[in-house]
Amino acid sequence: MKIRTALIVGLLAAFFCVPVQSQMYKPFPGESADQRTLQIQKRVDELYDAGDYKRALFIYEKDLAPRGDKYAQYMVGFMYVTDAHNVPQDTARALAWYRLAAERGNDVLEGARDELAATLTRDEIDASNQIFLDLLQKIGDTRLLMKLIQRDMNTLRSRTGTHIPGSRISGPMQIVRPSGMPENPNYYRDIRLRLEARLNYLETKVEISDITLESDYDGLRMFQEQVKSELAALGIP
Repeated sequence: MKIRTALIVGLLAAFFCVPVQSQMYKPFPGESADQRTLQIQKRVDELYDAGDYKRALFIYEKDLAPRGDKYAQYMVGFMYVTDAHNVPQDTARALAWYRLAAERGNDVLEGARDELAATLTRDEIDASNQIFLDLLQKIGDTRLLMKLIQRDMNTLRSRTGTHIPGSRISGPMQIVRPSGMPENPNYYRDIRLRLEARLNYLETKVEISDITLESDYDGLRMFQEQVKSELAALGIP
């Protein structure tokens, strides 16, 4: 998703603004923002600028953050840093959201994360770790990509209307494409290429340190191998 202009908090002094551009991120094969998402992004930023912080926080946290919007994830943390936004201050929770926002390696967001972490006590760090692990399990990039891969596989299976024998990844037998959009000759090939890019990201970018438990990491690798096997069997050119 496009990263909009972000407010970066100066923890020892005042607040200041810096531009955070999408190209500063490591390439991430997520989902492009559709028109509805773009409208929500615009609306929530307007709510924030107008001082309607509680409504803005709800949209950042419940609508945009689960889609992998790193700006929204950062803004959730930012609003928990102080009580200036009519939101209860919770620096442990703020750090967890900062860590989630920075998981793709953005320098600015990593700086905000590290600056905040340096001000917290050991107990606050421990509390933040638990919140962060819960966020990773629910809406971290690995979880997001796994859901997108499953969706892509459901679409590729619909090409023949049959499951590959032995497949453990189930899903509906229907083509999933934007409403009213005609099928093109490269439709399934494009999905395959996108799926392969997502699998490659999980294989090359995700390490045990990015997963909550070693068993989760093992489960991720099993998931990858199952998808690769089924994808090869489907024979999408």
